[in-house]
Amino acid sequence: MKISLDDDQVAQIKTLIFSTVQKGIQQAVNTRPYLNRKDIAKYFGVAESTITYWASLGMPVAIIDGRKLYGKQSITQWLKAHEMPSQKAQEQTKKPSTIGLVKDNK
Repeated sequence: MKISLDDDQVAQIKTLIFSTVQKGIQQAVNTRPYLNRKDIAKYFGVAESTITYWASLGMPVAIIDGRKLYGKQSITQWLKAHEMPSQKAQEQTKKPSTIGLVKDNK
């Protein structure tokens, strides 16, 4: 049996395979509870330098034989503990200013 595919069909199959492999890799990364600095930065969507900075601020880091590992759950809890209402949210909770009209009594 011979199957013939045009260029569009081949491209669609390649895209599907690539997408499936990427999803599998992402799932594998997300199932590990502890990640290295590069992976934890990617997990939280920040730069690796941000992870280093957060660690200097007291973010939890596990050090095993000199190797630093970062726990997704412990960092998530640490971030939640440092959450503050945004400036915009604070501004929205303020009462609106009252503006008065001055009439000319001529």
